[in-house]
Amino acid sequence: MANDARRWLTAAQCAQLTGLTVRALHVYEREGLLSPSRSAKGWRRYGPDDLVRLNTIAVMKALGLTLAQIGELLRERNPSLLSVLQVQAQSWRERQGAAAKALALVEGVIATLRRHQQLTLEQLCTLMKELQSRSNPMHKRATLIADLMKELLTTDEQWQWQSWWASHPEDMERNTAYLRERAEGFAALMDLQRQGVAPSDPAPQEQILKQLALIRRYGVRERTVRLMDWNRELTAKFMEMGAIAREREPDTQVMPFPLVSQQLTSFYEQVLLASAPMRAFERVCAQAQSLLEAHVEPTSAAARPVIQELETVCVQHGLGDPTVYVRFMPFLVRVNRQALPPPIGQAYEFLRQALAVHGSPAAVLDVPAAPPVAPAPPIDFSSGEMHVVRRAFARQLGMMAGIVEPRLEAVFACVEREKYLGPGPWRVLSMLRFTFMTTPDASPVQVYVDSAVSILQEKGLNNGQPSLYYRLLAEAQVPAGAHIVHIGAGTGYFTAILGKLTGPTGKVTAIEFEADLAARAHANLQSLPQVQVIHGDATQVPFEPADLILVSAGATRPLDHWLDGLTDGGQLLLPLTPDTGMGIIVCIRRRGERHFAKVVSPVMIYRCAGARDPQSESALAAALKGGGQRGITRLYRGEAPPVENVWLQGENWCLAYG
Repeated sequence: MANDARRWLTAAQCAQLTGLTVRALHVYEREGLLSPSRSAKGWRRYGPDDLVRLNTIAVMKALGLTLAQIGELLRERNPSLLSVLQVQAQSWRERQGAAAKALALVEGVIATLRRHQQLTLEQLCTLMKELQSRSNPMHKRATLIADLMKELLTTDEQWQWQSWWASHPEDMERNTAYLRERAEGFAALMDLQRQGVAPSDPAPQEQILKQLALIRRYGVRERTVRLMDWNRELTAKFMEMGAIAREREPDTQVMPFPLVSQQLTSFYEQVLLASAPMRAFERVCAQAQSLLEAHVEPTSAAARPVIQELETVCVQHGLGDPTVYVRFMPFLVRVNRQALPPPIGQAYEFLRQALAVHGSPAAVLDVPAAPPVAPAPPIDFSSGEMHVVRRAFARQLGMMAGIVEPRLEAVFACVEREKYLGPGPWRVLSMLRFTFMTTPDASPVQVYVDSAVSILQEKGLNNGQPSLYYRLLAEAQVPAGAHIVHIGAGTGYFTAILGKLTGPTGKVTAIEFEADLAARAHANLQSLPQVQVIHGDATQVPFEPADLILVSAGATRPLDHWLDGLTDGGQLLLPLTPDTGMGIIVCIRRRGERHFAKVVSPVMIYRCAGARDPQSESALAAALKGGGQRGITRLYRGEAPPVENVWLQGENWCLAYG
């Protein structure tokens, strides 16, 4: 039995050894490319044959085949290289045929127009249909990027990336403006490329200087370095997608925005290498290489003149902070999937280390702040109209939460959200742009959206997404007369919802760590005598046994204080969140001495003071990366189930399957 156990890998072990993700393994299985065996308890097991199969899939993907094409080939027991290449050739023939048909259609329309003839309605419809379905490069690129995101990134990684931008709205706005303005320069370079203009000629050099000025003005290098410091590997994955897309679809005739074609990218690089800023920087690199060859240490005084020359070049040519520049450029080469010659890479590292010793203090980037937008005067809504707005809002929440609960709908319809948010205008999270937008006026109708609203901007604290709380409370089925403990009450909006649910015969104990928020909640909740607001640390504040504990902040472990505070049959709704990225909300229900658990929602939420530690955070992050959390059914305290059933092991507790 021991020998048999060593022959098999779990999904997490297989992913770790192959460099794939558990999600990728499940995708391959769903697509019929992989069929791992199962243990007696139903767990997937991967053996030598599966690893051979995974290697074959990887090779075929590298040749540019889709999962569907790979599936066709794998119907053969051992697909030969000839079979693989035949499928690839057929794929290119199909593209060639589609392109030829679209070109013939366009040329026919051109000939018709040159004869000063009008197109019929049928011809116009045919033209639109064919071009949209066969020759729309923007659509093809958008589809390709969407496919690449599914292929290369987990859902958690996508949410991590989006959450970074959501928490840095100024960066989002500046990056959007940069992408918009650089398109004009790329279009000009494309025209020059098609005209056969040499990269060193004045016209393309003028355009490259404009591009470098845009990079400086919008802080592109500085922003990229901050992203690298936040999560280098994830940033590289996202930035590499443009290069991977160019490899798979090297379209030389169009310029899909924000990506550029392979041919235009090559022309851009040639123009950049011929530019005065790059030639000046290459001279600095050559000096650094000479010092390296002479075995001079970066900390040596002999390195100081090179650093002074580098700082002069950066000032004269608008390259920004030298330390940022020497970190940014090698990373840019990497994400463009190019090899940096070892001597050049060593020169960059030498300059980076030497700057730390001999560099001058970095100058603050002089970027003018966007002028403030004056709020528009509010549009008056009558009390009757606002009643209708709240009813519609409450009905919408049920649809967004995926469950319609009449009692909850009635409560959300009667609680005035604006009362708990302070005076408007308000900063509301845009789910499309992943950034906070200021409402155009202070009309209360602006806050009846299914989005978070900022309540303490300097600390990143928000009044959360209403549909999430609707879903959680629908899951909990809070009865009238219940005792509810709300941890992280904020300014009291969701506490008021809880107070209405439990009613005058029930009780809500609301605990808030931030003193100013606790004071606001206390003032806002005066009309609900069943609610008690406490300013304090919820990991320590005592409370009577609770039928429901709702935690509105992210922990890394369940606390004994909270678990012990549940009545028999009581529930704990607990967000478990890593330091970066998406976490989960677990519903833990006490039954005597046993605790049952299930995941009810993904979540991103502010961290809970006192309920986090590095060890449990690291274990949680690893478990989330491995996946499988949807199968959780139990929380064990003290006792431990078989190790193969454990999803997340903590100190004297674990979340497990079965």
